[in-house]
Amino acid sequence: MTSFLTQQINQAIESKQVKLVSFDLFDTLIYRKADKPASVFAEAFDLVSHKLTMQLNARDYEELRQFAEKNLKNKTKSREVSLQQIIATLPVSAQDQETLLQAELAAEKRHGFIDAELKALILALRKQGTQIIFISDMYLTAAQIRQCFFYDEPELADIPLYVSCERQANKASGELFKQIQAIYQIEYAQWLHIGDHEISDVKNPRLLGIAAIHAAPMFNLKRITEAETKIFNARNDCNAVRQLAALHRPPEVDVPCYELGAIIWGPTLLGFCDWVIENVLTQQASHILCVMREGEVFAPLIEKRLSQRQLSEIKVIKLYASRKSTFWPSIDITSDDWFESVIKILVGRRGYSVADFCKDFGFTPKVLLSQFADLDFKKTDGVYFEGESVFKLLCQQAKANTQPIKAKIAQQKTQFMAYYQQAVGVELSQCVTVDLGNGGTIQNHLEQTLGMRAAANLLLYSTNRIYGRLDTLYQSFIAAHNDSDNLRRLLARSPECIESFLLGNIGTTLGYSSSGEPQLGNATKENDTLVSSFYRGVEQFFDLFLRYNLPQSSLRSAVAILSRFVRMPTVEEANIYTRLHHEDNFGADISYPIINDEQITAVKNLGVEQAHSTFYAFEHWEIGVLHWPQAIITLLDPDFHFRKAGLLLNNNYLNIVNLIKLIEEKQWRNFTVYGAGIFFEQFYEIASTYNFTVERLVDRKAELSGEYQLQGLSVNGLAEALKKGSRLFVVTSFAFKDDIARNIYNLADEMGYAGDIEVISL
Repeated sequence: MTSFLTQQINQAIESKQVKLVSFDLFDTLIYRKADKPASVFAEAFDLVSHKLTMQLNARDYEELRQFAEKNLKNKTKSREVSLQQIIATLPVSAQDQETLLQAELAAEKRHGFIDAELKALILALRKQGTQIIFISDMYLTAAQIRQCFFYDEPELADIPLYVSCERQANKASGELFKQIQAIYQIEYAQWLHIGDHEISDVKNPRLLGIAAIHAAPMFNLKRITEAETKIFNARNDCNAVRQLAALHRPPEVDVPCYELGAIIWGPTLLGFCDWVIENVLTQQASHILCVMREGEVFAPLIEKRLSQRQLSEIKVIKLYASRKSTFWPSIDITSDDWFESVIKILVGRRGYSVADFCKDFGFTPKVLLSQFADLDFKKTDGVYFEGESVFKLLCQQAKANTQPIKAKIAQQKTQFMAYYQQAVGVELSQCVTVDLGNGGTIQNHLEQTLGMRAAANLLLYSTNRIYGRLDTLYQSFIAAHNDSDNLRRLLARSPECIESFLLGNIGTTLGYSSSGEPQLGNATKENDTLVSSFYRGVEQFFDLFLRYNLPQSSLRSAVAILSRFVRMPTVEEANIYTRLHHEDNFGADISYPIINDEQITAVKNLGVEQAHSTFYAFEHWEIGVLHWPQAIITLLDPDFHFRKAGLLLNNNYLNIVNLIKLIEEKQWRNFTVYGAGIFFEQFYEIASTYNFTVERLVDRKAELSGEYQLQGLSVNGLAEALKKGSRLFVVTSFAFKDDIARNIYNLADEMGYAGDIEVISL
């Protein structure tokens, strides 16, 4: 199958008469089996720590190594440095430096792998005669890259490779593209570049007239993984596969739903499937019963994982059983309090109306139905008719009709038993049951109906509802042992944020025919394309996880992925749920959009800050009305959750982005920056990926101590900067921005430059 990315590259080459194709390397062709690139530093340190004279923790070394690189770049005019130069700045002996250098190269080699699909495309293009080159902003030399990643790839190693640390020019500034153009003497319009960085690999080459393809998911994976790591303490070694699964999507899928499957649920469900399989092996069970509707998703994924692990003796069955279809068969009519138990269950049922109650108990009180048919049964004890509560009147009539109900229960039990024998054919004690959660109702019904315990009852997640049925034992993938982020309560509060995809695109099981055939309700057709795209994304993750032989994800990683998703959804994720419909698992006759305009308006009127505070003070706030409050907040303020969590540099990131937007609107390419503090350093690091040139810096410190250097730039007093030709100023000091702007205009006026001066600030 040709992915959309490779199809896009081929079409661009054909339509634009391309003669030169350049590929970025890292996170485009080369990936690492690590949660983030910097984790290689800690891995390298761990590898040789016993040989070193220095005493340091591996994670502390990782941080030291990152800041050593950053500090060296700030002192280098081109900002391009090599690995040898970085390691040489570490405050350790020369012998330790050499040991760490070789260890880092060894760790890169051990963790690195190549995107097989992109590799196949590159080799096919070369065979057709297309000129291919590699180009990378990187501290590794070309020789080191070939040594670490192309050691077993002679055809890739033979491709010309241009690296920023050797050329002292980078893609971020556009200078590396210019150098390559001079080497190949090719028109920019005949050049195609492919890479993952939005600025360095897309925007900058396009400014030169080079065609560029952005090899990156629609989802902001960097933002997602940063939150998983910093807020939820994740160590997801499969992040590279998450990106690859998203990149190599089929051309015809719904992209956001596909990426939700590939990036969020792929690693989560793979971990869940492996956990299920390990439990089956431990119990020595022969069958896995995936309870519907979740079984529509769980069963094929567990089968796929069994096949990948070469475990052919375990049989997986989609068991068409729902809370509704197993409810009546599970009732023990020999118990003295069976009727009271049934009423107690029905009172707690969501969306269960007076009309549903009357239908189930087989009577039609015309007067009550005419007035209260749509009333929630759980509210009937507070509504009165002719001096009696509607609840009491209904229960009295139902109890008077118990003989037909007993006959109905016996019949439904017989019909279910017939279905179970046809579908499963072995005793429940030989089976492990699998359900989504959170209360394990269906599994309890199965054990009650069949009169025996399952080998194990497994749930994706559970709440304390499972302890209301102490006659059934449950194990949960997400449970007390790993729920450090209150995830179970949030999932129970807002099940729509996961159920609508994990329930598949099939109707719930309503009951069974006299011959034991399951009777299914209507599927939620609005979800067909969305669910099928989601599932294809999950499958792609499974396939690539196996292809690249990734280490198994931990339970902690799965919890971190889901916790971030539920608590801090991105705008791309939240938007999906404005298109997605939900049908209650008990078989309600209607489906409803998970997020609609009314919900968004309600939160907007309250204010996102107040809505957020109210929700986390009282999680059941507007339950059943606002199905997923965190996603609604995101739709109104896409940065809210990330800003609240402190991931946006105390708003400096947003200020930098807004300042860069103002510079772009002015179409400034060269300018002077006023303010040489911490904010400037953050601004300069981000702005350096744009095609801007900072001529010089202005700061009051230079007025006192004279001109000095910062990050390869000269820092001047204002008068000196004006004399040197500074006319366009960007102010990066917010505390005194108005005073600074006034001083610039006043001094420029005195020096005769007033008409040429422009100042940008926030």
